[in-house]
Amino acid sequence: MSDESKWKSMWKPSKKWFLLWLPTGAFVFAFIGVLGTVAFNTVIHATNTNEFCYSCHVGMDTIVEEYEASAHFNQQRGIVRAECNDCHVPKEFIPKMIVKITAMKDVYHMLAGTVNLDNFESLRGGQAEHVWEVYRENDSQFCRNCHNVETWDLSQQPKRARKKHDPARWEKRGETCIDCHSGISHELPEDD
Repeated sequence: MSDESKWKSMWKPSKKWFLLWLPTGAFVFAFIGVLGTVAFNTVIHATNTNEFCYSCHVGMDTIVEEYEASAHFNQQRGIVRAECNDCHVPKEFIPKMIVKITAMKDVYHMLAGTVNLDNFESLRGGQAEHVWEVYRENDSQFCRNCHNVETWDLSQQPKRARKKHDPARWEKRGETCIDCHSGISHELPEDD
């Protein structure tokens, strides 16, 4: 076979036209995968905003008002503001997904009306205890994401705080941040 006939046979339409679906299908699946990833990240980002949290909590309870009156919202120096997700959503992917999935029950109860202004205060103590238990289990990791103990200058703190913030004391007594600071961003429930 001459070079010219090889060249012509290469450009003839294949009798196996269905093979065209393989690269086309791969392209379509890759495109859908990229779109799905972008949509997923957009939803995760949107549900980590204060506006999303406020959409249920404003007017339903006093959680937002307490947070906005706290030091985590109103910094004296205005350096940093802790958002809702900083204290309630892990940074790591798998724990974050677990929190997002389990939070769906809260959205369901909000939509179903089983949690409302009338019964919120009676449920608040149990909800606070659950959050505090999560903090104890992870050694207050949400606090430590912003408050790095290694960078503290204890000499600048009042004597009482210096004594309580001594890491040796925490280790000895098995304490974590939430054991002393459980009313820092939200008021303690009435039954506490």
